[in-house]
Amino acid sequence: MIFYPLSLAVLAIWLVLILRRLDDGFVLAIALLPFGMFAALALPALGGLSIIASSLVAALTGGLVIVASLLGRGAPVLTASTLVLGFYAAYAAFSAVVLVRLFAGQFEVFTLARSMKGVQINPFFSSVPVPLRPGSSNISQSFYILLSFLVFLTFKDSLRRRGIAWGDRALVMAGTLNIVLALMDMARLDPILAQVRTATYALANEQTMGGFARVIGGYSEPSAFGGASAAFFAYFTAAFIGRRRGRDLALGAGNGLCTIAALSATGLFAMGVVGLMILMGALPSILRPQQRLVVIGSVVGICLFLAGTCLLLTFTPLPDLAASLFERIFLAKADSSSGIERKAWALSGFAAFRETWGLGAGAGSLRSNGLVAVLLGSVGLPGTLALATFLWLAVGRSWRGAEAGTFQAARAGVVALLAGAALSGTSPDPGLLMITFCAIACAIREHPEVAAPARAEARPLPGRRAGHGRTA
Repeated sequence: MIFYPLSLAVLAIWLVLILRRLDDGFVLAIALLPFGMFAALALPALGGLSIIASSLVAALTGGLVIVASLLGRGAPVLTASTLVLGFYAAYAAFSAVVLVRLFAGQFEVFTLARSMKGVQINPFFSSVPVPLRPGSSNISQSFYILLSFLVFLTFKDSLRRRGIAWGDRALVMAGTLNIVLALMDMARLDPILAQVRTATYALANEQTMGGFARVIGGYSEPSAFGGASAAFFAYFTAAFIGRRRGRDLALGAGNGLCTIAALSATGLFAMGVVGLMILMGALPSILRPQQRLVVIGSVVGICLFLAGTCLLLTFTPLPDLAASLFERIFLAKADSSSGIERKAWALSGFAAFRETWGLGAGAGSLRSNGLVAVLLGSVGLPGTLALATFLWLAVGRSWRGAEAGTFQAARAGVVALLAGAALSGTSPDPGLLMITFCAIACAIREHPEVAAPARAEARPLPGRRAGHGRTA
């Protein structure tokens, strides 16, 4: 086991937070989400598996919440969404332990291990197909999917106790840190960022597109950073429309610029999809009769925007530059070596679905591309239907009650992540950011009382006397 130096600081902060209030460990876990390449520890015995800091903090906090529940804190409330996600996690673990061994050697897949030796089938990419067999990636993917369930179960219950505003503040911290890390990457502060780029992932921080450096923030490559930034853009932009807070507007705009700076098809596609969704949802409010000053301000703002756009198009090379970038990012993507490789991965996922009679080859057994191909190839039809049902229960239906603006923001965040995963997703794990959005949406729908909770007393750790700690 390899333990990185900054991990001690993270664990110290986590310890201070949970001694103050056990649930506050989730705040740190969410705030660490933009540090997508910050590994708290590595496990060489499991193929160099990197445990990301946010995942470690979330696992420790969720585990302690479960222990506290068993010792009298009160068990989390089990709802339909929790049970469905629990089935998905259980089936994913079953597939990673049983199904991968049941179908081992019967067909070939592209594995998640980049160092795998085999016969190269295409000169345009290095991935090689090998016979299906169990490996360390089955363990890691099962861990992350089970962790997603644990976080959803415990974080949603904490939202019920603490209120939606508490969870929203954690996302504000995450969105702010995502912008800060992007600015540090733009400033080429690599010696500092190297301290939080400790995972064993391939680092792609020198890529350019059309002469522009692609920004990766705290992640390992532009696609991951662009997808996460698009999700933060979606959440805070939708939150601004629903709540009219300047902070949300600033964070939405900042993360939107981060999405553009990544120059990633994943992020830009997700941003376009969710932007259209937000616009369609906001049209009724825009067209509704408003006060005179609001109407005048809107007209002036639109006119200034159109005038500025016309000036840019007329007196700058922006149109040619935008057209060139659009062609490189989207139109030429399919014919690039990356596009050809991802197409092969996707076809491999569908082939695994067919070869396993719809059961799936096991979570972590193969590398595929695109959410549908990944799910069908890894967890088969049962797992795909379970995850689709969970997402429908979480954000599929509209909500007009208390905290409707925050619900729409969480839904927009989920849509952005799904759009990005549909284009370039490679894992059946929903991810902690999507689980955070889903937990907020489900807490609002399933427990409307969380909209304006009473100020709760601090709940110290089990065995800790209430009079010996600080209160929230």
